[in-house]
Amino acid sequence: MSIQSTTQKTPIVDKGLDAQTIKKLPGPPEFTEELRMRQETDGVLLESFLIYEPEHQATWFKDDVPLLGALDFDEKYQPFLERRGDWTYCALAIRHLSNDDAGNYMVNVRNKHGEKANHVRLSMKDENAPTKGGIEPTFFRKPSSRQEGKKLHLECEIEALPRPDIFWFLGTTQIEESDKYSMFRAIQPSNPNIHFVRLTINEPSAADGGNYVVKAVNSVGEKDCTLALNFGGGAEDEENVPARIYEQPLLLQPNPSTIILEAHIHANPKPKITWLCNGDFVKESEKKVARVEAKDGEKNKWTATLTILNPSKADSGDYKCSVKNKWGNDHTTFNLG
Repeated sequence: MSIQSTTQKTPIVDKGLDAQTIKKLPGPPEFTEELRMRQETDGVLLESFLIYEPEHQATWFKDDVPLLGALDFDEKYQPFLERRGDWTYCALAIRHLSNDDAGNYMVNVRNKHGEKANHVRLSMKDENAPTKGGIEPTFFRKPSSRQEGKKLHLECEIEALPRPDIFWFLGTTQIEESDKYSMFRAIQPSNPNIHFVRLTINEPSAADGGNYVVKAVNSVGEKDCTLALNFGGGAEDEENVPARIYEQPLLLQPNPSTIILEAHIHANPKPKITWLCNGDFVKESEKKVARVEAKDGEKNKWTATLTILNPSKADSGDYKCSVKNKWGNDHTTFNLG
């Protein structure tokens, strides 16, 4: 088994800056280069450098799912975020590689000025398998929607070689170019294997709600992905609802020894909840308890809570509640001083 990188590398910022210049650049995190892969005897390193800032926090994802890992040799995933001279070294070690490790990896780094993401795709190639001579379609960026006046754009990025054929569906019905729908595609200048595709819906209405499927096909394989659109129908007919936080989050203290972080979520199916503090995953214990419960009398409404017992100064920080289901994801933040 060998490791195959399918993302072309291009510089992001000039790493030739002198130390004095670097220290005069307050602002959001800046990577010096795209994530690169380096093979080791027991796995692979995904690594890059950032212009140094002492308060960087990093979270790693695989195919948009947060990865649990710690600086422990026995862990599958081992993140690194440390100062090396005038730079911050940012890396993820993946041990005990298998074909299941193939996918799109992302690190999201933030500081007090903002945040920045960096991506790389890890492909696992079976040396005994016949060579297909290309890249099977993979969603480099999953579909998302954005409004522009009276138009709604559904957009995503797909990595594939050779150039894939793109098909859009509403449910099981294929969408064709018309006055209602228009389609666009382009390639990423830094990597011609990344294809940007867009479906535009003109003057969308409630009748346009449903599951939109984009399918990419080439000689190596095929892949599809679904985006659910809901235009505000009543709760009684909400079958597929992307996970969204719909109210201002609450920071409660029912008594001096208890703090509760509470978020209200609209979702169907039931959302998966992940809590982070200062970029690190919150591990449940007798001191910290996370729950998600359906709201009484309200369909597809959920309450997610993180209860902190006997809070101390060590519990302070920036908390993030991430919510996700098969149709979408969202997050909200809390500052616990």
